[in-house]
Amino acid sequence: MKRREFIGIGAAALLPGLLVAREGRVKTPLMLDTKRFAIHDGPGVRTTFFVKGCPLKCVWCHNPESIKDEAQWARFQHLCQHHATCTMDEATCPTRALKLYGKPWTIDALVKKALEDKPFYDRTGGGVTLSGGEPLRFWEWAYDFFAACRAAGLHTCLDTSLYAPPLAIEKMLPVTDMWLPDYKAEDDALHARHTGVSNKIIKKNLERLVAAKAKLEVRMLIVPGCTDGADIRARHDYLRSIGIADKDVVELEYFDYARSKYLALGMPDTMPEKKEPVRL
Repeated sequence: MKRREFIGIGAAALLPGLLVAREGRVKTPLMLDTKRFAIHDGPGVRTTFFVKGCPLKCVWCHNPESIKDEAQWARFQHLCQHHATCTMDEATCPTRALKLYGKPWTIDALVKKALEDKPFYDRTGGGVTLSGGEPLRFWEWAYDFFAACRAAGLHTCLDTSLYAPPLAIEKMLPVTDMWLPDYKAEDDALHARHTGVSNKIIKKNLERLVAAKAKLEVRMLIVPGCTDGADIRARHDYLRSIGIADKDVVELEYFDYARSKYLALGMPDTMPEKKEPVRL
């Protein structure tokens, strides 16, 4: 099917860049955003919470503000009037040119926020989705959050690259009702070139989810000049080979609307040109 949309510890030693909750490293993410009444982030009407921090560096990333763990100020040049008395205060900026990406939230506050829309979840089979960034970068925190959601009677859905220690998958399985894994490229060299990491652990984790009979919807972003052409067919073939039906795979169309965010954050714009993908 196709839908257009904008879109243990020993193992960790083999995964450069993975954030494992140990040795005083970050355990609790800053939150980027909350999207209410989301309809493309799992079944039914949902509230999607976005965490800040991702171990991948995808050249096509449409949320560059989600890559770094720490808070970041963005100044949108097309809105900024460069006032001499600028106080760098998001709340009082008269042109909304300033935005702070990354704010602390407690789990209790997140669950309370989600419960505001519980009548809509109950009517539509919806619930809470955790996205990012990469939620499994903070898998211990993500487990606690989903456990609290389940205790409140909320359906849970995880939007993830699956680039995480196998222990994270085992921990999250009991509290995750549905998984929305991205499968970015089949060819490992291609995957590493465009995301900065190998896909070997991603495939291992995906196969573990299939073995566990987890409910899945695999997302395949088609990026022209990067992951189109032969890799589209190769990804579909691999997913079928491990037991994922075509009906559980969604192709996502690539858009390059995030260029203004790269500029506002002072980050190099790495987004490929938007054009028609090649299909073989």
